[in-house]
Amino acid sequence: MPKIKMAAMRYTQGGREMYLTAMSAGELVNMVSRPERWDHKNMDQHGNRPHSGPHTKGIVKYLDDNEDFVLGAAVLYLTSNESSFKELQIEGVTDDTDAATIGTLTVDVGTRFEVGDGQHRLRAYETIFRGRGTSDPTVQRLRESGQPLIIVIEDDPRKRGQDFFDLQQNVKPMTKSVGQALDRRQPISQCLDRLVNSNILLKGRVDYSKDTPGKNSDEVASFKTVHYCSGLILVGNKYRTPATMDAAVNAQLTEDNDTATQKIHEFWDAMADLPLFAQLVAGELATPEIRQDTYLLSANVLYAIALAVYRAYDKGTPIQDAVASLTNVRFERTTKTGGITMYDTIFAGNLVDTTTGKLLSGRDNWEAAADLLHEHIARTAL
Repeated sequence: MPKIKMAAMRYTQGGREMYLTAMSAGELVNMVSRPERWDHKNMDQHGNRPHSGPHTKGIVKYLDDNEDFVLGAAVLYLTSNESSFKELQIEGVTDDTDAATIGTLTVDVGTRFEVGDGQHRLRAYETIFRGRGTSDPTVQRLRESGQPLIIVIEDDPRKRGQDFFDLQQNVKPMTKSVGQALDRRQPISQCLDRLVNSNILLKGRVDYSKDTPGKNSDEVASFKTVHYCSGLILVGNKYRTPATMDAAVNAQLTEDNDTATQKIHEFWDAMADLPLFAQLVAGELATPEIRQDTYLLSANVLYAIALAVYRAYDKGTPIQDAVASLTNVRFERTTKTGGITMYDTIFAGNLVDTTTGKLLSGRDNWEAAADLLHEHIARTAL
């Protein structure tokens, strides 16, 4: 029977034989079986999670948009009688104490791999190769690229299913702040990279590791909060998902980078002049003190401020004047735990629960707070 031979590296995990190799996406599409949806009635079936069309479309778009793409290894399965491995003797490399052995992995032509982890990556490849011609630039790019594979030798479908659970359990998703900061393809991330390193308020005071800084944190805000506030300054709150909002923000930065960047810098420069922040910059106050005694460092209050300033600017008030008018707003936390009114805080009934004094966090809440702040700006701005 004809054979397919692949360069591979053999190793073991948990006592099982595994192989690390790579194949071109085009070849791989023809060698992988589509996973069956897991059915609890058939406990001897490996199965997988349901296929998500939007997730696959997202990967296709990523491959189309980015020549310098990167996709992690897919986990595939073979049974113990579907493959063989021949070790290559390489002096100084293959040794009894080495964790990995280099050699040739052989499978019969027509062998079908079962997908453990990576069905959406593989379905994206299938969508591209079976729906486009050979002259398509993404097809050409994928033909010249390798998809890394971890091939696990496992006969028991239950253990294959357990592997899928374990792989998902042992992966920690990154925070929004880290993801947004690292995605330098986005114009907004490039803009904020420069902003955070130059703005007197934000420099050294932005938390990249968390989306919500702790009460004793020295950081003014998370990168996620700075990112969203900056987006609000450019496009307001008419976009209901982060993806559509980012697309609109990035479009503005692409079409008129100087003007859009200037608006963002003007906003944060003006924020640095607010009395509490000015005291922080001058070393007269510590960030935890501001967070403990006022609402000013709540992400939702910052969102409300940014949206109110956007609306004021849209009606002709300069950004600096709009922010400066907030000097007269009392951001102090109320100590009351009931019967809270507008005399206690401007955020009563929108961002502050009037019956408990607790801070609320819904979008409707900070949008309502923005309405009040905008009214204040309209009355008091120069």
